[in-house]
Amino acid sequence: MTALLHELAVRRTAGLDESFARRCADALGVDGLAVSLSGGPVSSPEPVCFSGPASAALEDLQFTLGEGPTLEVHTTGALVLDGDLELVPQERWPAFLPAVAELGVRAVFALPLQIGAIRLGALTLHRAAAGSLSPLELRDALVLSDTLTLTLLGEGSDEGPPDPPTPRQTRDATLYRAEVHQATGMIAVRLGVPPAAALVRLRAYAYAADEPILDVARDVVARRLVFTPEGALRDGDGQGTAR
Repeated sequence: MTALLHELAVRRTAGLDESFARRCADALGVDGLAVSLSGGPVSSPEPVCFSGPASAALEDLQFTLGEGPTLEVHTTGALVLDGDLELVPQERWPAFLPAVAELGVRAVFALPLQIGAIRLGALTLHRAAAGSLSPLELRDALVLSDTLTLTLLGEGSDEGPPDPPTPRQTRDATLYRAEVHQATGMIAVRLGVPPAAALVRLRAYAYAADEPILDVARDVVARRLVFTPEGALRDGDGQGTAR
C-alpha cells in the first residue's frame, strides 16, 4: 500500500485507472474496489474507476436501485463495514440485498472521501466471501481514502494541480453515466416531468426488466425504447411496460 500511495502521489488523478484500482484491491485483501465522486449533496455518486466488471456491476446496481453502501456513505458520511451481508437487516436495503447476492457479493465496505465538511464521494470495497476487514486492512483502506480525498482536492502535492483523468483511464469519469443523464432528459421532456421523476421511471424499468440501467439508457437514447405516460414501448411494438 505504501508503494501504491507513492505512485498516486506522483501520477495524481492520472493514476486512477483500472490497473491501479485492481492493485489496491489486492493490497487490501478484497475482490474489488470502486471510487465514486459526488457532484453535490443531492446527486448520485458517479464512478471514477473500478478494479473490474464486478465492481462496475455493484456500482450500477446501487445506482439502479437507489440504495446500497456507496449511497449510504454518500448520505451519512459514516463508515459502512458489513462483513456478512446475510446478517444485514432486510429493511435496511430491501431491494439491494437480494440483488447483490445474485452478483456473488457477500461483504461490502464503503468509506467516505471527505475532509471536514467537504464530502467528495466514496471508496467501496467488496468480497465474494464473508469476512470482516482485518485491523491492518481497515487502516490501509482509511489511509487510501484519505489520500484519494487529498489528491482529488488537489492538495496531495506541491507540484501544482493534479492532471485531469483521461476518458480511457477513468472510463469517462463523471461522463460514465452520460447516457443515463441524456436518457433521463429525454424522458423528462417527453413526459413533461422533473428530471428526478424521469430518473425514477428509468430506474424502475431497468429493475423490472432485470437489465443494466446503462443498457436501458442507451436504448432510450437510440430511440429503441420510448417512454409514454402509459408505459414504455420497445422498438415501437408495444412490448415492455415501464412501472
